[in-house]
Amino acid sequence: MGNAGCCSSSDGNPQFEILAAPRDIVGRKKALLVGLNYRNTRAELHGCINDVNNMQQVLVKQYGFKLEDILMLNEDQDKSQWPYKKVIIEGLQWLYKDAKAGDLLFFHYSGHGSQYQLDKKGMPADCICPLDCLDKKWPEAVILDTEIHQELYDPLPKGCKAVCIFDCCHSATVANLCETMVVQEGPMTAARKEKMVKALTDQKNKAAATVRFYQDINSGKLDLKKKSKDEMVKLMEKLEYPKRGNAYEEDEASYNYLIGLSISHLFNASVKKEEAVLDQKMKALTHVLSLKPGEGAQIYIGNLEQEEQAAYSKSHSKEIRLRYLPQPDMEQDEESIPAKPLGTGLRDVLRKAKYEDHELWIFSGCQDDQTSADAHVDGIYQGAFTWALIKALKSDGFIESYSHLLLQIKTNLESGSYKQVPALSTTRRSYLDYGFLGR
Repeated sequence: MGNAGCCSSSDGNPQFEILAAPRDIVGRKKALLVGLNYRNTRAELHGCINDVNNMQQVLVKQYGFKLEDILMLNEDQDKSQWPYKKVIIEGLQWLYKDAKAGDLLFFHYSGHGSQYQLDKKGMPADCICPLDCLDKKWPEAVILDTEIHQELYDPLPKGCKAVCIFDCCHSATVANLCETMVVQEGPMTAARKEKMVKALTDQKNKAAATVRFYQDINSGKLDLKKKSKDEMVKLMEKLEYPKRGNAYEEDEASYNYLIGLSISHLFNASVKKEEAVLDQKMKALTHVLSLKPGEGAQIYIGNLEQEEQAAYSKSHSKEIRLRYLPQPDMEQDEESIPAKPLGTGLRDVLRKAKYEDHELWIFSGCQDDQTSADAHVDGIYQGAFTWALIKALKSDGFIESYSHLLLQIKTNLESGSYKQVPALSTTRRSYLDYGFLGR
């Protein structure tokens, strides 16, 4: 299967300047890049084809992939290479064909992600949405997480590395692997620290004023009985209470934040409650002031798939945003059997010794209960996660460990005000510290 690129030379063929050679990869490098914009449909996106075009350039320029070993599936290609389910599955089979130890395989999917639920009793299965899922019956028309696991994990030879990107909704456990790293909050940056210190300082000062307000009333120093609002303002000015406003600007500042407080329960319990708030804000401010740039990230590493199943009965988000394609309304027979089993738990096969050395890494754009953004960044439409990934690679000279790369991705997403929380799954915890794409 061939390739059609996004950039052309004078003869019409794709052309990229090779800037760096890969390290530690002695075999062949192959890539399958799938981008779906769902053009002229109710589910249309704008940045998915740009994602895979951008990734193609990175693979060729920085990691030594050859264009003839990169298969592009998107709506800019000949129609035979449009990303229908059958074509995507065939592309994955092409990617893994003749793979052997020393090879490097790369798969990137940008498009809609969703969840399929056979009935209301079981936990939904994560899935990705090929082009033909819009007019065909589910689950046959989507690619379930069990199918993704089957295509990406099962045929991977020992000693062959595979790296996969899923820039879509509901994707944290899309391949059902046993070790997942989640950066719930990125490391501290100078700009974020400055912003947090300002906000916490304002909150601390407001809490201190509230404590003082209650204490002064209880002690009789601030007697509000039968006083008009103007008299209360003059009294607070005399006692030098700080004014506050929405933007803390002089012409908007007032005592409304205190005058509006309930004074019907001004006893010791009220003071203690507000003192606890003040103490919390002071501790938080002290903690943030102590942090240096690069510190303070909140990280989870564990079997996320199993934990999600345990917590499923307690909560499940149904939020829908841009890169989420909801399961179509249809009459479903609850006794029917899906095309593939919907079990999304850790497969027993992962516990078998013969699979311990499968070197597979899965980057996911968000959590299973979240959505990924199709954004307009740096002048073009592109996936927020793919943008954050490439930006992180550039900042570190395209040499980075998987775990640190995830930290950088989260930092970039936060800097762009994207709320999605990315994930990185693999088969062995020590693999998190390997170099991205073998470097």
